[in-house]
Amino acid sequence: MSPRSNEFLDAARRRLAAAAVVADEDPSTALSAAYYAMLYAVRAALSERDIHARTHRGAWHEFHQRFVETGAIDRELAGAAHKVQGEREQADYDAWEAPTDEVRRVLDLAGRFVGAIEQILG
Repeated sequence: MSPRSNEFLDAARRRLAAAAVVADEDPSTALSAAYYAMLYAVRAALSERDIHARTHRGAWHEFHQRFVETGAIDRELAGAAHKVQGEREQADYDAWEAPTDEVRRVLDLAGRFVGAIEQILG
């Protein structure tokens, strides 16, 4: 794995660990951190193919084309991960208080998603 991809994966793991720590105390922050864990995992995968997107939307689009459409990653898992972006935006920009049960679901999803990317990258 390239050094840059490894940096992105390390960032994904750190965000996921941080999300778990604050899940009960600050669920919206946990949800945001879990989303970023998934985004960093996406960037790690793209980096391995020397693809660099400047925006969240661009990263998810490129990931979908290179990894979902080719069957490298489960379509439902990737779709669920991408859908968290809307909740993350609500939490970050609208001061939405994420329900604890939703945060637990997203944490589980993020763990599975980051794990799937780790498996793809070896």
